[in-house]
Amino acid sequence: MNRRFLLTTALAAVAALALGAWPAPAAAQFYKGKTLTLMVNYGVGGNADTEARVYQRYLSQHIEGHPTVVVVDVPGAGGFKAMNKLGLNIGQRPDGLTAGYFTTSALAPIIDDPALQVKVYDFQVVGAARGWNIVYARKDIVPGGMKTPADIVKAKNIQAAGYSKASSHDTRLRLALEVLGLPYNMVTGFPGTANINKAMLQNEVNFTGSSLPGYQTQVIPNLITPGIAMPLFHYSVIGDDGKPTGNPALEKQGIQTFDEVYKTINGKPPSGLKWDALLLMNDIGTRMQRGILMQKDTPPEAVVALRKAFNELEHDEAFKADYHKITGEEPDLVEAEELGPLFKRMRNIDPKVKNLLRESVGIK
Repeated sequence: MNRRFLLTTALAAVAALALGAWPAPAAAQFYKGKTLTLMVNYGVGGNADTEARVYQRYLSQHIEGHPTVVVVDVPGAGGFKAMNKLGLNIGQRPDGLTAGYFTTSALAPIIDDPALQVKVYDFQVVGAARGWNIVYARKDIVPGGMKTPADIVKAKNIQAAGYSKASSHDTRLRLALEVLGLPYNMVTGFPGTANINKAMLQNEVNFTGSSLPGYQTQVIPNLITPGIAMPLFHYSVIGDDGKPTGNPALEKQGIQTFDEVYKTINGKPPSGLKWDALLLMNDIGTRMQRGILMQKDTPPEAVVALRKAFNELEHDEAFKADYHKITGEEPDLVEAEELGPLFKRMRNIDPKVKNLLRESVGIK
């Protein structure tokens, strides 16, 4: 072959590479001309749905091939319906064209809940987001109205609202009330945050909790500002020293941690197995409140493309500004590689805590 031809060909290849015309790797081409569905496991207007629609607007900009991104809500069974549907390939193949934007359950993998047929750490994890939860109640939950969070101890008719008996949301509310020693009735089965807050407005329930986006966008304007309800506490997590710690921004707003409110009521910090279980649930649930998950057998090039896009969102100022505008909070993103220690903890729970949690949801 002519040496001049070889040289010309080589120089053309270098030029093409410099100009971006070189054939892209499989991950870069995977989503070109396709549609990516974000499946949300709670209802329209809820916290997860609201957040997913911010991701919908920006994720495609960072996915090579720029697919169309749509959001589909699949509520039911406390979030488990969608997780089972995706994880068990019900109604879709593991082709990389569907990802779950899920409120993850800190409880179900720990207790081997049969309602959740696939564990969160069995999915391909694209990324996650941390998130804090605030518990609030109608002021008229106690005679004469609550003036301070510690007044909750005077409540005699607590109607606590939840999603399903085996959800992390419901279990944390039950444990918190039981650690406080308060009588309550659990009203469960709500499909989403918006439904719970509507019931709260109508005085059908009077005690519940919410993640920060829903609290900022729904609870404050509809319940707190009109004087109907008040925040009681936010859930503690385990600090680097092994002791309970809270969110400094919330504490600055005057919203104490659960253990601080308990200490105000009882003169000492909480203790015992139920408190240990509640703190563990809070810690895991806060560190991975939402997860972007894909089916186990998803093509590797799809996972690579979405992880890259998710990681880039952390540096997308427009995404962060829009997220804050919509939810009232800054996104707190966690890359997939950081979740290994958390999954290890979920696999190695104290048997006594595990048994207590199983009993709490009625699993023998």
